Amino acid sequence: MGWVDWQPFSYRNEQQQIRGLDVELLNAIFLRAGYQAKFSEMPWARVLHELKFGTVQLAMSANITAERQQYARFSHPYREEETVIVVRRQDAERWRGITTLEQLVDTPDFHIGVLKGFDYGNTFRKLMARPELQPRLQMRLRLEQLLKMLQGGRIQGFILDPNGLQEWQGQNEVQNKLHILLRIELTPVHLILSKESTTETQLQRINQAIDQLKQSPDYRQILDRYRFSPQHPSAPQHQ
Repeated sequence: MGWVDWQPFSYRNEQQQIRGLDVELLNAIFLRAGYQAKFSEMPWARVLHELKFGTVQLAMSANITAERQQYARFSHPYREEETVIVVRRQDAERWRGITTLEQLVDTPDFHIGVLKGFDYGNTFRKLMARPELQPRLQMRLRLEQLLKMLQGGRIQGFILDPNGLQEWQGQNEVQNKLHILLRIELTPVHLILSKESTTETQLQRINQAIDQLKQSPDYRQILDRYRFSPQHPSAPQHQ
């Protein structure tokens, strides 16, 4: 199992135990499937590389893309993630006229930070392919790098699941300086399995376990433990 330090989805607690929303869901899935996970921490770009060669068999929280389908199998979706664009709170009034992605594309002085190797769903995937947006995309390996770029004015916003803001929960000076400008879409996320070192039978076993978990009270209890809703009353709500 390749995993990335990404609160609240997967991280080490004070006792250095691996915890998080995805980790709890995975353990509940594996309990039902009769499997046990062995975790190896590495950057997401390397997780995908290792999946290609089968040295990592499985990873969490993956979107389906055509490129990944060449070397990986995908489980049934086991949760949803939201895609939002976050700006500095001090800039919220400046950008409040941007209420759609098309308006964002048409704003040449708005540069966007994204995490390298991450996929943000179909809507943003199409946006990133637009030639006029290419020079305005800044890719980095870690969210902390994007935050520093945002605070320094080198980018005007970055994209993430708002649950990722929990990394700074307790650092109110950080959270209070951020504002959700656009809520883009909800995307189903999957477990991703290496074609090189897993079988279709194993995938079916995992899919059955996911279906069983989603029908049990354990599923909602795990999701509710990690639910996070930053207060941005002026932000449009996802429909």
